[in-house]
Amino acid sequence: MDSLPPPPPAIERPAQPSLLVSARRNAEDAPVFYVDATDGDDRRSGRGPKEAWKTLEKVNATAFPPGSRVLFERGESWRGSLLASSSGTTDRPITYGAYGKGDAPVIDARGSSVAVNLNGRTNVAFDGLTITGAADTGLLLGPRARNVSVTNVTVAGNGGSGIVVAGTSDGLRIDGSAITGNGAYGIVHYAADNTDQVITRNTIADNGWRKDGGVYSGWNGRILTGEIAHNRVFNNGVNGGEGRSHGLYHDQGQAGSALKIHDNLIHDNPRGAGILAKSSTEIYRNVIFRNADAGISLGQNRGIDVTYRVYDNEFYDNNGGVLQHQKGSGSITLELRDNLFHRNGKRAAIIIADSIGKTVTGNRVSNDARTEAKTETRTGTTANQPLAKQPSAKQPSGGPVQEASGMRPESVR
Repeated sequence: MDSLPPPPPAIERPAQPSLLVSARRNAEDAPVFYVDATDGDDRRSGRGPKEAWKTLEKVNATAFPPGSRVLFERGESWRGSLLASSSGTTDRPITYGAYGKGDAPVIDARGSSVAVNLNGRTNVAFDGLTITGAADTGLLLGPRARNVSVTNVTVAGNGGSGIVVAGTSDGLRIDGSAITGNGAYGIVHYAADNTDQVITRNTIADNGWRKDGGVYSGWNGRILTGEIAHNRVFNNGVNGGEGRSHGLYHDQGQAGSALKIHDNLIHDNPRGAGILAKSSTEIYRNVIFRNADAGISLGQNRGIDVTYRVYDNEFYDNNGGVLQHQKGSGSITLELRDNLFHRNGKRAAIIIADSIGKTVTGNRVSNDARTEAKTETRTGTTANQPLAKQPSAKQPSGGPVQEASGMRPESVR
């Protein structure tokens, strides 16, 4: 596996003192409940490690006041489904987390349909859990995921999708988590008009192993506002339909989208493109390589007018760099600039239909990692500024691909 440097670190701005004081006061005032699968007892108060409850049934049946933390002991496992029973507030969410030492606590559905269910609640956080064993969905967020965070969570080994956003969501954070080895999608948004969605610093890999020919991308959905950033996305859709399962798939039908996809490593997705964007998307500073189809595929927008801004990305060893083709009555406007393309397989680096509004400038194209300057020319193809007589960009050489870690999303910088 090739070795790549992670994206440059983001600038973190200190929080305002008043916010820090408020957060500290909320944490001190919030009740904490403990759950111990081995030594717990549901007849106890739950208010300390020695008073811990034992079962998910007790947790699911308890109404928690805003700000409560429900902590599961590390190194232990619970069979069945965890159901969120209460909503928090914007400044005092209900948190399901972990305590103690050792491996993350495991919620193992053991064949139940869903392992962890938001259950219609709002202002809920999931932190430091492992979610597995569901016949269908690992973590079900719906019918509306409003102000929900998923942090340092592993969602793996579920028969359906890892994380399902079942209804329109407002204020979702999926950060620092591993969504891996699930049978269908890694993450999927089933509704449109999702706002303030941030998917960042995650590993989204090895999903889509079900052998039913479905369209099982690493992420699939429609986002109105938000960003997908600093993730590593690979080997998704291994048993999906040829040319239909992708690393990241921004589906058609999202009018007015301002989604940003940036600073990701997207590679080795064996059934499709690194990114397929049918709705408006800004795509920048990604490294996209060894995908079965094009690095980025654009278009197929039906009747919705879309705008794409694609810049400062690096592409190599895909079956083409950027592929755009018009389908439907909606217009397409494309800005394609300052990208680096090399080793583009059987396709040209840039293939763009003549019927769209486009600005294509500053892109550099090479057939390999050295200084050769060859550009394919064909009808409907635009490829400009080949790499001629100048040092090649730094190429990967040996070692594993590094995860893009330690980053923060733009929206919280």
